[in-house]
Amino acid sequence: TKHSGGCARTDECAPATALAAPPPRFTAEPALPPWLPPCRDKEAVRLGDRLAAAPSPPMGRERSDDVTLPTGATELKEALPPLSDVIERIGFGWAQFRVTLLGGNVWLADGSELLLIGTVTRAVSTEWDMRAWQRGMVVSIVFVGILMGNAVSGPMGDRLGRRLPILLSYAGIAMFSVLSAMTQGFYQLATIRLFVGMSFGIGQPAFTALCTEVTPMYWRMLIQAASQGLFIMGELYSAVLVWYDDPDMRHLDWRWLLLMGAVPSVICGILATLFLHQSPSYLAVNGEYDEAVKVLESMRDDNRAGHISVEFRALPPRRPSTPMQAMIEPLGVIYSPRLMFSTIVVIYSTFTLNMVFYGCLYAFPQVVTDVDMGSSPAVSLIVGALWEIPGNILAVVCGMFWPRKPVIIGYLLAISSSLIAFTVGARAHLHEKEYSEHDIHYFYDYLLHLGYIGIKAFAVVGFVAVYQYATEIYPTVARTTGTAACVAGGRFGGMFAPLFFEEMLDRTGSFSAFFYAVAALCVINLVFVVFLPLETFGKALEDHDEGETAPLMGSSH
Repeated sequence: TKHSGGCARTDECAPATALAAPPPRFTAEPALPPWLPPCRDKEAVRLGDRLAAAPSPPMGRERSDDVTLPTGATELKEALPPLSDVIERIGFGWAQFRVTLLGGNVWLADGSELLLIGTVTRAVSTEWDMRAWQRGMVVSIVFVGILMGNAVSGPMGDRLGRRLPILLSYAGIAMFSVLSAMTQGFYQLATIRLFVGMSFGIGQPAFTALCTEVTPMYWRMLIQAASQGLFIMGELYSAVLVWYDDPDMRHLDWRWLLLMGAVPSVICGILATLFLHQSPSYLAVNGEYDEAVKVLESMRDDNRAGHISVEFRALPPRRPSTPMQAMIEPLGVIYSPRLMFSTIVVIYSTFTLNMVFYGCLYAFPQVVTDVDMGSSPAVSLIVGALWEIPGNILAVVCGMFWPRKPVIIGYLLAISSSLIAFTVGARAHLHEKEYSEHDIHYFYDYLLHLGYIGIKAFAVVGFVAVYQYATEIYPTVARTTGTAACVAGGRFGGMFAPLFFEEMLDRTGSFSAFFYAVAALCVINLVFVVFLPLETFGKALEDHDEGETAPLMGSSH
């Protein structure tokens, strides 16, 4: 063929854009990949139309590596942004709060159930004439259940998605809380409470992974702090129930309290079933491109970012695997040579964190009854709980402006100093006659109260920072398993802390040994954190474990 000018058509004079151009799918001006420099040239603008007009990537599991795309289409598809960039461009707003409110109440259930079961144990013991070890077991068995639930949540969340474990968690909490109120003996109650613990243990790692995957990197700590704040709301909810039932806590209707404790899970379970989306990252790595786009479109609408394109670069699909392989492969990722040291250090970090929080939660009621805190023991405990709220705010500020490792190191320095200060001040109050001078008395009084406040506030900073870091270091294909392993390690600390306190008190005759020992654990933890190889602040989340440390290594931008 010849052109109108008479010359033979050659490749040199062929137009640069040889693709047919059906009507673009963009309803607004096409959004260019964020790495392209701004340009008003018409050819640069037409690149958006070329991206829209290119054939869609193969959907679902029918995708194969031998698909042949028209000339130039492959390059166009490679120019699409990765999923993490789309999340960043959709921004922060109601979409993230929807996930937090619908899924994060697994943490509210945790705080509510732990406070309730600890409160009603005396009433149950009086009714059934329980022995001391039985009273302790009713509480400890819940932690055993949480540990078991965390272990199940990892493989389930990575294999079946983040949404299902959360829904199962709500259903289990509601059902087994109701059954708890119908028990007629110790063994029935202990068995049912084990399943209550398993229920909210299943939901926590899955939710932590989900909220991280749908939140822009700058706002992750805020959402993590908000979800941890729901734990405090759960405590307050149960406290109000107890106050309403019997302010003096002498004649509690424990069956009614356990029934009312199930109400939030029933409501949140129904709402989550109707409105909670699956993780787009999970859908993308499993080849469900269309479903991932639908979730992103819903997030875009929630955040009123209708001008943003949600098309992203399709990921290579995961290899088919048997159920057993699906359980083992994520473990191979989190304990791979690249991540093994980080996994071990984070597990130890959550263990230490839970030793501090739950150990002090168990020890403070016994210490404040012997030490004059300037108010009644009950008021001292309430004040301590309220100081967790400023701790949450501090965690948000630190997490949004400083890298993860320095925040964790700072929390460990602060909490170890607070433990020592509280112990020194408390011992001085027990031996007030030895410190008769006015100035010295006030010095130890300041140490006591500042140490107490520091333990309550900085422990919350630790929960937010460590749990967020535990989620970010793992790729999408193993994120729930990695998070579950770290959270489960912490539960060992929660189970061990009361026993350790009693043992140290029995051997030494003083509570000081426990607080000094926990402070030493924090110092050891600090040394390990210094050598962590990964920094996740300001970094995009990984989807596959490709053995490349570059995306998470080094300092943030």
